[in-house]
Amino acid sequence: MANTTFKGTVRAESGLKVSAQAASTGVYTDKFTVSCAGAVCIASTLAVGGALTRLTPATIFNYNYITCAAPLVTNFGNSADGVMATEDKFGMLFFGPNNEMYPATALSIGAYTVAGKTPQLDGTVPATDTATTQAGFDLQMDTETAAATGLEVVLAGGPLGGNANGITIGTHAATIDATFNTPDWTDFDACGIGFRKVEDFNDGHVPILDGAAAADAIYTDFAAFGAMGDTNLEIMTDLNNSGTSTSTDCGASVPVDGQNLRLKILISSAGVVTYQFVVNAVAGAGTLAAPATTAAFTFDDGDEVVPYIFTSSDTAAADVLWLKDVTVYRTPGVSYTN
Repeated sequence: MANTTFKGTVRAESGLKVSAQAASTGVYTDKFTVSCAGAVCIASTLAVGGALTRLTPATIFNYNYITCAAPLVTNFGNSADGVMATEDKFGMLFFGPNNEMYPATALSIGAYTVAGKTPQLDGTVPATDTATTQAGFDLQMDTETAAATGLEVVLAGGPLGGNANGITIGTHAATIDATFNTPDWTDFDACGIGFRKVEDFNDGHVPILDGAAAADAIYTDFAAFGAMGDTNLEIMTDLNNSGTSTSTDCGASVPVDGQNLRLKILISSAGVVTYQFVVNAVAGAGTLAAPATTAAFTFDDGDEVVPYIFTSSDTAAADVLWLKDVTVYRTPGVSYTN
């Protein structure tokens, strides 16, 4: 058939194909297809002459201590090598199961001395996790020498959000899901996950979570969930910089020494926040349920929030705090051009 030129739109209800026929057999091989659902499949090189508009994936952070490579942590040091003051910042780079790279920005809570332990993969890593496996990415920091030391870690980017990790209420739905383990939860007054409105770090936030009591938790808008105030599961929130955060004890829902604690926060596109957890299940698995006591909270439309992890030690104790699994989802993705 000769070449055909169409001046109008070409419509095909069952899809489109560009195929090549083998001269020897007459068999057709599809080189380019567009399905009726809009899926495009290309069997060769795609050359783009102009700008390419892309959509970020729904998964913006994905790490598991077994299936992923060990994270990288930038060198510590402020006044001296291996020494940090409270509110010093550093970076971490996590890898996904397909070697995707996921950045994180961390803030030191409390001073970090040369006796501290840099976040690192720790313990005997098995082929398959169990609910009581004593291994993971250790976030203890300077727990062995000082109380009230820990981290705030913003996942998938920095604390000011943007395309990388910003979640816009009214546009996006999102989840953060993390599994932790420690031999003794009384050694940590704060360990959990949250979403907070974009603003630069402030080291006064995590100590308020640590106390598990109504107070000014610094950030204007946030929802945090986890082990707070020693061995309780707590929800803490604030809206529009009220000056006094709301703290809710989750009642009979508590972490258990030596068992995995999986925490999940969900934000609907309307900003409604809900919470789920499970104890004593494989990292990233198990049947999630709402805590025995929960708290209603909704972010304002238009707020931009970022996902984060927080930790804080209770007493100076030779203990570990393992992060075993963490994922962050944001839908829909964000369009950008490169």
